[in-house]
Amino acid sequence: MPNVVTYFYVVAPVVAQHLLLGYFFGGDVSLEKRLVKIIEYESKKLLQRYHAYHNALELEYSRKKKRISNPAKKEIRTPDYWSIEKKFNPFYVYSKRRQIAHSIANKIENGTYAPNTPQTMEIPKISGGSRTVTIYQIPDAAVSKLFYSQLLRKNRHRFSSFSYAYRNDRNVHFAIQDIAIELSQVSRVFVAEFDFSKFFDSIDHNYLFEQFDQNGFLINSREKKVIQSFLHDRTVGIPQGTSISLFLANIVCWKLDKEFERSGLKFARYADDTVIWSNNYQQISLAYDIIT
Repeated sequence: MPNVVTYFYVVAPVVAQHLLLGYFFGGDVSLEKRLVKIIEYESKKLLQRYHAYHNALELEYSRKKKRISNPAKKEIRTPDYWSIEKKFNPFYVYSKRRQIAHSIANKIENGTYAPNTPQTMEIPKISGGSRTVTIYQIPDAAVSKLFYSQLLRKNRHRFSSFSYAYRNDRNVHFAIQDIAIELSQVSRVFVAEFDFSKFFDSIDHNYLFEQFDQNGFLINSREKKVIQSFLHDRTVGIPQGTSISLFLANIVCWKLDKEFERSGLKFARYADDTVIWSNNYQQISLAYDIIT
């Protein structure tokens, strides 16, 4: 599949700044109605990307027709996985969003929900090698987004203010600004940078599940079941490419952040990338010990 198609259909998960607030979390709104709205949102998002891709092709074709007499025919492609299962196709899912939401809501409420088999794609990394991204069917991606937003809304106050990833109240730009201000105020500083190898792939499930009942997190039994349903096909690691993993990634680093704070270290953590600084070299050495 050409890169242009991949660009429009495979998108790394990002924090939705205002998604699902208000209507989605109204106390009188049923799970089914919330699912209808978020399935609609996810479908429209992909449809807009498809139309943008189609319009870009048409614009380029029109330019070529003005420059050359026999331009190559315009070829419109769709992702391979659209033909594997129709619930990857946003046109189909949007048209059936109410029926799909009704079915999923019933499964979640009776504890039988499990996401359908996702597709995987290897995305090249700038540093070399590749990252495996998991592409879930649109309704399952919607369930993941709904529960991620619900869990974040209830628990973001528990996360460290120096943790900037996968939140709707902080982002990487805040991290850069905070680091720049801190470093500009000292004449000499020691800086350490850490990057956990294969972070998402190596998360221990036993450790992760233990965190659900520790440290004051608010996670109810339904949310636990949905989380476990996204992890049922693996014994270690969490999938990259689904929103709920973003919440889990922050949970698994909660104790690490608290250790840094108790030790008086200044740091900024974005998922598995952490920058730590101090004007005391012994403090930097302590940071290494904590991470080890």
